Formats: sequence, C-alpha cells, structure tokens
Amino acid sequence: MLTYTYVEHGKFELQEKPKPGIIDSRDAIVRVTLGSICTSDLHIKHGSVPRAVPGTTVGHEMVGVVEEIGADVTSVRPGDRVTVNVETFCGECFFCKRGYVNNCTDPNGGWALGCRIDGGQAEYVRVPYADQGLSRIPDTVSDEQALFVGDVLATGFWATRISEISEDDTVLVIGAGPTGICTLLCVMLKKP
Repeated sequence: MLTYTYVEHGKFELQEKPKPGIIDSRDAIVRVTLGSICTSDLHIKHGSVPRAVPGTTVGHEMVGVVEEIGADVTSVRPGDRVTVNVETFCGECFFCKRGYVNNCTDPNGGWALGCRIDGGQAEYVRVPYADQGLSRIPDTVSDEQALFVGDVLATGFWATRISEISEDDTVLVIGAGPTGICTLLCVMLKKP
C-alpha cells in the first residue's frame, strides 16, 4: 500500500509498505477513507518532535471503515464507519485512569499514531486499543464532517474543558486555523 512516511529530518516521501495486520487482540485495522494533515506532522518534518521515529508513516487525523478486529475488541465490528482518535491509550495506567490519555505510559499510547507507530496517511492503519480509539460515525454524518472529531474538534473541546470556563469569564482564543475555530465553537457552549 502507498504511505506518506517520515524518512529523516526535513524529509517525507511516498513509500510502499505492506498492509498492517493485527498484532494485539485489542487492535483494529481500518481502511482509511479520508485523512488530513496536522501541524504536528509538520513539526515532525522540522525536527521538533524528538520522539518521532524515522520510517514511520505519519498521520493521526483520519476516518475510515473497520476491516478487521482483534479478539478482544467489542465496540466496533468490520464494516463500521469510524473516526480515529488522535490518542491511543491503554485505559489502565495512572494517567489514563485520571483522563490524561495523552500521557499514557504504554509504548503504543499517547500520541503514537503517525509519530512512533505507523499512522493514517496510508490506505490502511492499525489502531491499538480500538475500543478506546475508535468511534462509530452515524449514517447522517459524512466523512468530511467526522474528520474533525478525532483531533481538531477534540483538541478544542479538551482545551475548553480543562480551562474551567464560566459565564463570568472573558476568553481569548489565539489562532484562527481549524483548531482555533473549533476551540472557539466549544468555548461558546460555555457562554462566557
């Protein structure tokens, strides 16, 4: 399959790689139907992500169709349309139990997809911890709409949540890219 891969500092290239397979019973294989580029992908290219592993297919913003699941996956089935969470997480470590899944201590946890393990700028992606990392897309929602859920909208929602915004607050959102706009929309739900 064709992948967009981090080769070395300053260099990405299209490469052929084998289709991923199930490694752990909690994995799912997703056929990617739509993906997008994140500024974090550019940070990898420019060398600002020291944990990024050369040879890794980039991409952590994607939607697709579940092709295969491991024996312990219960939340999705083959054929389900899904959005992929930017963070993969075990759900069991100190950080996961407290809701800080970006700090998951598992080697496949936190920001692993497209940074330390092959991500979604490919035809297929292996998603560890599929029960936590995949959400079914309702039939009334297009892939284009669902694409925002896995990272861009989730980032705005999380920023709003941890900011503990009340109606008495004044809020400044710096940046008006997709994440800034999604953050603004989530902030508006708090009616500051």
